[in-house]
Amino acid sequence: MNNIRQLFETYCMVLVHPFRIHEQFRHPVAMFDYDGEKFEPLSLAEALGISWIFAILRGICKILILNFFLQSFLSFQDENFPLLNDLMESTGFSTYYFLLFSAAVDIIFFPITSLVVTQFWSWIIRTYAKWLNPNLPAEEIADQITTHALSSNIFNLVPFIGDLFQMMGYYFLMYAGLRSNLGSSRSLAWVILLTPSLIALMILSLVFVGVFCLV
Repeated sequence: MNNIRQLFETYCMVLVHPFRIHEQFRHPVAMFDYDGEKFEPLSLAEALGISWIFAILRGICKILILNFFLQSFLSFQDENFPLLNDLMESTGFSTYYFLLFSAAVDIIFFPITSLVVTQFWSWIIRTYAKWLNPNLPAEEIADQITTHALSSNIFNLVPFIGDLFQMMGYYFLMYAGLRSNLGSSRSLAWVILLTPSLIALMILSLVFVGVFCLV
């Protein structure tokens, strides 16, 4: 098992050189510009553990920012309208506790949801890898691509728009892994990334057809 410094270095290096590090994972060559250093692939448990740290920090930052805005808003309420002030305090604190609870739930269930999403994507990539070339180590490739896509969770530290950056970064890292690790073409990489949407569209179409036939 790698030490903590090596884990964080590899976790961040995926963001800096997403294509080159997947090439190094796939082929036994060292990355240039780093004194011949080789980066060992992270295990799913290691990547999840680091990502969970960023999820906890995001939850704490969310609570602090929410508390700051709530207290600032309540402090500026006009004292000439005590009824309105009491109403805003009651509503504001109810909303505050609700968001506090949601942040706590998000932190607690982060590893579970991330694991489910990772395994789903891994199954899709394994399926395409076997179709592409039965001799490929499909399971190893799929695990490396999906595991290192979790490095996008570092963007969760960005206030307000961190979730958007995280989602964009996740798909970009998946694309980089498909191109450099699986060796897929640009068009095939896009097809793989769109597969969940196509599956969902097919299921919805079947549901609509079934409802239409019943009606």
